[in-house]
Amino acid sequence: MKKIEYILEIYKPKSTKDVWVEFKSSQPFISFNVGDIINPGTWVNTKSPMVVLKISTIEYLIWETEKVIKQKIMVFSKEVGGTENLRLGQ
Repeated sequence: MKKIEYILEIYKPKSTKDVWVEFKSSQPFISFNVGDIINPGTWVNTKSPMVVLKISTIEYLIWETEKVIKQKIMVFSKEVGGTENLRLGQ
């Protein structure tokens, strides 16, 4: 049985080319949905807690090599302010 590798890429806001942060795991990542809020407070070059990210699009990519099956989740977003209102669904 082949090994499975999971990759999560979160792109810089309003970008489809610049990866802000990448995570790799042997276990699947949590489910993401359009409209979810991501707090990048511990990432390099962050502006958080003043700015959070709102997911605008999610793309999945799955491919196979001789030794491994890879599943990549690509998360695209925009910066949004008003964190308290967003958390309260306003």
